[in-house]
Amino acid sequence: MNFIKRSEHFDEIVRQLENLASIGIALSAEKDSNKLLEMIMYEARRVTNADAGTLYLVEGEQLRMKIIHNKTMNTFRGGKGEEIDLPPVPISREYVSGYVALTAEAVNIPDVYEAEGFDFSGPRKYDAMTGYRTRSMLVIPLKNHLEEVIGVLQLLNAIDEETGKIIPFDIGYQTIVQSLSSLAAIALTNMQLIQEIENLFESFVQVIVTAIDAQTPYNATHTQQVSRLSQLIALEINQEDSGPLAKEFFDEDRLKVLVMAGWLHDIGKVATPLKVMNKATRLDEQLPLVLARIDYALQKERNALLWSILKKNRQISAQNELLGNADLLPFAAPASLEDEHTCKSKIELLKSARELIIRADDPATFIDDELKEKLEALSEITFTGEDGKVYPLLSPAELASITVAKGTLTDEERKIMEDHVVITAKMLSKLPFTKKLARAPELACMHHEHLDGKGYPKGLKGDEIPLEARILAIADIYDALTASDRPYKKGMSVENALKIMGFMVKEGKLDSDIMNLFIRRKVWEKLPGSAS
Repeated sequence: MNFIKRSEHFDEIVRQLENLASIGIALSAEKDSNKLLEMIMYEARRVTNADAGTLYLVEGEQLRMKIIHNKTMNTFRGGKGEEIDLPPVPISREYVSGYVALTAEAVNIPDVYEAEGFDFSGPRKYDAMTGYRTRSMLVIPLKNHLEEVIGVLQLLNAIDEETGKIIPFDIGYQTIVQSLSSLAAIALTNMQLIQEIENLFESFVQVIVTAIDAQTPYNATHTQQVSRLSQLIALEINQEDSGPLAKEFFDEDRLKVLVMAGWLHDIGKVATPLKVMNKATRLDEQLPLVLARIDYALQKERNALLWSILKKNRQISAQNELLGNADLLPFAAPASLEDEHTCKSKIELLKSARELIIRADDPATFIDDELKEKLEALSEITFTGEDGKVYPLLSPAELASITVAKGTLTDEERKIMEDHVVITAKMLSKLPFTKKLARAPELACMHHEHLDGKGYPKGLKGDEIPLEARILAIADIYDALTASDRPYKKGMSVENALKIMGFMVKEGKLDSDIMNLFIRRKVWEKLPGSAS
């Protein structure tokens, strides 16, 4: 009879060992870390017929409880990622789980109330509080590929299937659990390594983007805001239970791709010249040169006017006195004297030109046809330099800049700015994105595409533009309109920004469904630090 029992017991162990292969496949296939830990605990309890168990992971010098099962107490916690509000166990020889983490040795205890060498005050305190009786205990280390302990599996109270009584953990089952623990540790380590790689990649992207943004006040927080706002829009879409967006859902992976695309969308601006990206006004750094040119021409005309007056009144002595006053007459006498009326007219013209240039340089000024004609007329005004050559008040390049209707960029400069999307695509093509994030580069390069096909760089239209890219477009435009850190304009009010975006919807540029959700749910108010 004993021989038969032993034979059956041996057959059961063989069967359990054979099951390890399928368990290992199942463990390696699981992508959710919480479900993986739950599966490890479930399989370990099933193999040993343990009533309870705890799974710890190493965090610094402590063991943090991640999963707790107790069939008798009907307690099953941690499998959904919820925090377990029990104190961590120090990694020291005093505690059995700490000892196992420290030594990487398994411990099999028939009865914790009779065992010596470990502090079992924790289990005994738990028993006193709940009425539970902790007896047998099997504690197994989880080791990674470097033979480092990354966790501890603690099983409690093996149950005899026939009698239902608590028995010590069988040495044969201990071997199986150790094999299971090895498989579990491999799966857990792989998952941790993948997560570390993803975290490293995401951190790398954020560091690079932050460095790019830090070059200019134009982009100081833009990338971060676009990424956050896109994420918030997606989360609001998840809450839709009716309408065209109800069929869309952003799970964790899809959301990660969108957020990453948000971080990457302007990375090509690393190659955009700062003089273009930081161009605060139409003339920008050229304005002082233009004004200095006008001031020079003004002084020459004032000088000519003085000489004309002196000649007219034949005040030679006053003339000699003035020649010694650098403040009043910094220039030599003109080669040919003009009459007072001509000089005064030129002086008034130059003064008006100076005021007009300053007004037109401000990007808040809209350059209509009338103002453009006046500016073009200024470019025809000339003056004679110290070298005797004739120069225009405004060069052709300066005239092109000062007559930009809206904003500060000329067509050439705008093309340079738009090229950041092409450069983004080239840069991102060099990065080895994981399969999970493979779509992020494509989406990042679509945030300037418009539904009417008039966007860039590819002129995509309608359904050719994915939902994620439409979200990025709205987030990008909203932040561009409301941002207070742009060098060329003040931040626009939310109300005015939404009006402009509303016009873009009517023009067929932006997605009306996303825009309606954006307004209806006031998504911008959910941004950290935003004012409603």
